[in-house]
Amino acid sequence: MARFYTEISKEDFLKKVKSLIVNEDEDSDDGFPWEMPAQIGKDLSKVSFDWENWTGFEYRDRGNKGFADYPVGYRELKPGFHVFFMNAGGDWEFPICFIFYWGDNKLRAYIPENGNAWNKKEKCAYGSEDMEQEMETEEIYQKEVSEEKMIDEIVHHIAKK
Repeated sequence: MARFYTEISKEDFLKKVKSLIVNEDEDSDDGFPWEMPAQIGKDLSKVSFDWENWTGFEYRDRGNKGFADYPVGYRELKPGFHVFFMNAGGDWEFPICFIFYWGDNKLRAYIPENGNAWNKKEKCAYGSEDMEQEMETEEIYQKEVSEEKMIDEIVHHIAKK
């Protein structure tokens, strides 16, 4: 199924992302990711993963990348197509990467398959499969990670409306 993005200014896009993911009350457990728009929850439901550890922010000690060397934070992939890369996964999982983008006049989410290490057969993060299945090593999963492949899929799968 084709996806579409609609144009929005960088500033307005980042305000909308920030209002979604930044909990102003640091003492509260409410907010993102426990409360998010239904459409984003639906968009992310294609892959089962845990929110125990999540980030959209770069780590200098990781070469300005997120978990598992995934991209994080804001990018403009083509003129007017603003995305915000996020990473998430439980302690027992290899994290996944997804994006927020502006489509149909609301924030949407998309989980790329290419370049993103998750179990495509069971539609879950590695580590959350049937327990009968033998776990691979993190090094094997890391070989699937490719920022270039993810971006290529995103720009070809999400078109301007």
